[in-house]
Amino acid sequence: MADDAVESLAGLAAAAALGASQGAITEDDSLAVKVRAWFTEAWNHSLWVRYRREAEEDMGFYVGGEGAWSKDGSTEDLERIKGQGRAVVSINHVQAMVDILTGFERQNRFDPKVRAQGEEDEEDARLMTWLLLFVRAQAEAAETESEAFEDGVISGASAVDVRVDWTEDPLNGTITLELLTPGVDVIWDPSWTQKDLSDARYVLKFKTVFVKDLIAQYPDHAEAIRGALNAAEAPAKGREKLSEFNATDAYGSVRGHAQEAALARLFYDATEDQALVVEAWYRDYEDVWIVANKASGQIHEAESGEAARAVAASDKDNLTAIRRQKKIVKMGVVLPAAYLVVEEDDTPYDNDTQAYPIIAYVAKRKRDEMYGMVRNLKDPQRVENKRESQMLDLLARFANMRPVAEENSLVNPHALDSPHDPSTLWIKPGHQPPGWYTPSALGDLIKILGVVADRNQTFIRSSSGVNIDLLGLREKGDPSGIAIARTQAQGQVIATVFFDNFRAFKKRINERLARRIQQVFTAEQVFRLTNEIGEAVVVQVNPTEARGKTRDEFARLQAGQKGTDQRRVFRSLQEFLKYDVVISDAPATPTMRMMQLLGILEVLRTLPGLAPLMMDKIVALLDVPDKGEILQRVRAMMGMAAGQPAAGPMSSGGGQVEAGGNGQPIGLAAPGALAPTAAVPAA
Repeated sequence: MADDAVESLAGLAAAAALGASQGAITEDDSLAVKVRAWFTEAWNHSLWVRYRREAEEDMGFYVGGEGAWSKDGSTEDLERIKGQGRAVVSINHVQAMVDILTGFERQNRFDPKVRAQGEEDEEDARLMTWLLLFVRAQAEAAETESEAFEDGVISGASAVDVRVDWTEDPLNGTITLELLTPGVDVIWDPSWTQKDLSDARYVLKFKTVFVKDLIAQYPDHAEAIRGALNAAEAPAKGREKLSEFNATDAYGSVRGHAQEAALARLFYDATEDQALVVEAWYRDYEDVWIVANKASGQIHEAESGEAARAVAASDKDNLTAIRRQKKIVKMGVVLPAAYLVVEEDDTPYDNDTQAYPIIAYVAKRKRDEMYGMVRNLKDPQRVENKRESQMLDLLARFANMRPVAEENSLVNPHALDSPHDPSTLWIKPGHQPPGWYTPSALGDLIKILGVVADRNQTFIRSSSGVNIDLLGLREKGDPSGIAIARTQAQGQVIATVFFDNFRAFKKRINERLARRIQQVFTAEQVFRLTNEIGEAVVVQVNPTEARGKTRDEFARLQAGQKGTDQRRVFRSLQEFLKYDVVISDAPATPTMRMMQLLGILEVLRTLPGLAPLMMDKIVALLDVPDKGEILQRVRAMMGMAAGQPAAGPMSSGGGQVEAGGNGQPIGLAAPGALAPTAAVPAA
């Protein structure tokens, strides 16, 4: 056995050496072994094993049909009932429960807002907000985020890759968002704890591709790829293929496990000529040397350890050299089947070297379980489907029960062969007419089954938190609008965690998008953007005349040119994110703006004296034609200079009343979104 292992490893080494000798692919056995071991670890970990099984089943219950009969990945109950020729019905209450939450999210979307903490950065923050909204629209970010939220609510997790695509524009690239499905095309370190995956050792994005397509993507590496895969499939002593063998190594892979054989087939399918390609993002560290002044508290970064020690030696009483480790993210593309590294480099996002580009949304996680709303709705839905099917089966069976007739009592005995035959039944004199057998307890049994089905509907609503008011239904009576709104708000509380985690997920996406903007838009460009009140604004970024100038120097230059051009100028995108900014939220959809407006109007009912101070805020939340012109007139009436932003939140770059920034769940202000409707009952 040891000889076999040595020979197998030798074959793999020969395959890798083939690629290296042709100068096509840099062979790095260390990274290849790590990526294969990482994938094996995550794929076989209990968290991901359960998640893959349950997530697929969750989606089946959301879609409905036969998928709503699955139990632990098996449809044995359904097949047995169908095999007996019994009635089968699939009722889908789960979809409505999920769609309530996803509908809230879509109706109550919030746009990102870049907010500066220093007054000197407010104008840049405002322009960056507009540019971020422009890029989000180009990348269809809102739609992608909504799909990620829906997947998370259904299955428990989703992910988005915030990337730059250089295939269409090799020079500048295009900022895009790619929706990923955990367990299907992305997987990460199962021992992670931080929601932004910052403590995950690795994040692996993978897909199965035809080898021909892989070679087309890497034409210079064709011989190396094909040679490595052929070597991986070569028989060892005529008995065993390398794709069915995993040698023992420092990362714990062993020979003989059934799951290892399944993984080997996943890595390379010789029958279909398909190979798994893994795009690995992983943590690495580099040393950073600093010199600290104990007297003043100042610190300075040194070029090397030697330089830091030399500076510290010049003043031993006050200066000290300290070594720190800085986390950096690297990436590589690996063919696990052949232990072959196709690409290896630092992250291509050179201004964002410490964060993974893949953002995960986990609806809920408790220990080794990731789950969404559907997970706890499946049992009552299964029971309801079984009971409804059983009830219909009983009704169909006994509705067509065969009649019982006395022997020789009918003139035509075959008249009873068809229960749908309406012809007259002739009975011979002296005999009783045919009788139909009906079990005496059939009615009670059907009533019990109906009650059980109704109980399971109640269980589904109580487990999800989606009550009848959220579904738009009504109990007996005519409750007031306030009572309905309060009941709706209570029903939303149970779903708050989904929206709270989603808000953090959106914040991380916007932070990554801001970094991609900074990286992609490096040259002088002019954009036609839309401001917060829907007006088109021309913005010039990275002007040539600003290069090498400080903020004050460029401001003086602009002052000298004032009045010659109406465009707004963003001096340097590359420097902006060095300032202290945060990503907050402002209402985006008409529904959310209306909820904000109703809240303000309710305040003005109680305190009408505030109305003159709030008119510009009210107009900013209206969805009316020519809103910009109306807003200017209102501001002029309020004593402001025409065209100047109002003080407070509007001048900070949003032009809208702040909302959703203090941890309140989007869409659940949405809890708040519904509560204001109750607070404004005119009738």
